[in-house]
Amino acid sequence: RGMAIVGARLEASLDAEPIPFSAVVIRDGKIAAAGPQQTTPVPKGIETVQGKGSIIQPSPYTATIAAGEPANLLVRNADTGAPEHLMREGEWIE
Repeated sequence: RGMAIVGARLEASLDAEPIPFSAVVIRDGKIAAAGPQQTTPVPKGIETVQGKGSIIQPSPYTATIAAGEPANLLVRNADTGAPEHLMREGEWIE
């Protein structure tokens, strides 16, 4: 069980260069993989969420989105910056 968010702009940490089209794979409440969509494998059969038009950031913003880290994510609208969804340990709470 898990999910992948594909196509969003990934701002993985305060220091990381943003990735315009990313894949973030989540399993068991943790980040399994995160990186460019072209080079980050998404497991076959996993639930896939289209992230185009969104920005994925860690929550809190001082955290990091990387393999092994808790899947605590904030998804924002790329045009307005408005928060759209909040994830805690791999579960959507908003």
